[in-house]
Amino acid sequence: MQIKCKRRLPVVLSVTLLAAVLSACGVKAPPVQTGMPVQTPDSGNVTITKTKAKATETELYSAPDGSFSMQIPAGWSVSSGGTGMYHSIRVTDPEEPLNQMFVLLKADALLHSQAGKEAWQYTYAAGNSQAYLFTLAPVLAQPSTENFYKLFPQYADFAVQAEPGYAGYTFPRFEDFTVTERFPSAGNFGQAALDDELLRATFTEDGREGEGMFAATVVDFGPVQIAAGAPSGYQIPSADGGYYMAYNIMAVTAAKDTLIEWEDVLTQCMGTLEYSQAYVQSVQQAGQEQVAQAMQFSANANAVLDGIMSSWEARSTSQDIISQKQSDATLGYERVYDTQTGEIYRAENGWSDTYQGGRYEPVTDDSMYTEPISGYIE
Repeated sequence: MQIKCKRRLPVVLSVTLLAAVLSACGVKAPPVQTGMPVQTPDSGNVTITKTKAKATETELYSAPDGSFSMQIPAGWSVSSGGTGMYHSIRVTDPEEPLNQMFVLLKADALLHSQAGKEAWQYTYAAGNSQAYLFTLAPVLAQPSTENFYKLFPQYADFAVQAEPGYAGYTFPRFEDFTVTERFPSAGNFGQAALDDELLRATFTEDGREGEGMFAATVVDFGPVQIAAGAPSGYQIPSADGGYYMAYNIMAVTAAKDTLIEWEDVLTQCMGTLEYSQAYVQSVQQAGQEQVAQAMQFSANANAVLDGIMSSWEARSTSQDIISQKQSDATLGYERVYDTQTGEIYRAENGWSDTYQGGRYEPVTDDSMYTEPISGYIE
């Protein structure tokens, strides 16, 4: 793999805007094999095809409007939408869209309760047209990173209706979001953050399984009492129409059972994301009340990135060992390793029984299933 960005390169995202950065996991269909077959010395005529991740090179992407730049895997697609603090970026592999990097600076109007939503609906029906967007907003009854992602498909639908800047932009869905492992957040948000965690989770997209690492920090905007019905005597029924906001929304994902291969590429690239000074200034000049609050929550970008990387390193490897063995069995592979380089490869079941050389040996140590494979033996 040739990659032009360093693993711990600092996040250059401006503190005026920003967020955090991630790492991830993830197919049960055979991965696409790329790269030229290579004859290895002293290999007994073994031909190896690199995995797509191992063969990946990166290139610099600069947004046409000059808002941001970052290193991306060569040939991947970049889309963005939203304005100001609602800006979002999605970088995807056109051959496997589950392989992706996703950034959303801020999600807004996550209502406290269903009662509050119904109060907004009453207010709108009573003639307050400004209440309309709140009638569409999703309800985050129990604020947490996990629950935010569980309702993310609803939020995506709402955001497209509420923010004209998302026209033509497609959010990921993260349906059937299921947490498999939790890590404490590296962000120093104090009491403002509600149940702040870094999550390893599985999800589906268009019926296909993916896995990833996810971050989001939920913050309470505060209660807002609004009329919830017609006056009864001297009493006006009311409900809390307040809402939460989420910052630092980032995900790095891959098709199931392949993020072991993609994690290093994607987290390195995510760490090079940089918003331009011109974009930062345009948000400041917009005079949004939320900008000052965003500055308070954005100074942790490098700490969150470090936390994501360290969380991946500290993950429960038993998950990977089981899933990788299951994947091999399903697809008809065995694993061997190069005794000279330590690199691990997949080969068709029974290959090692007929191999006559001495360089490649069958994998017998479970710890090798927690490392990415480098390719496939023909």
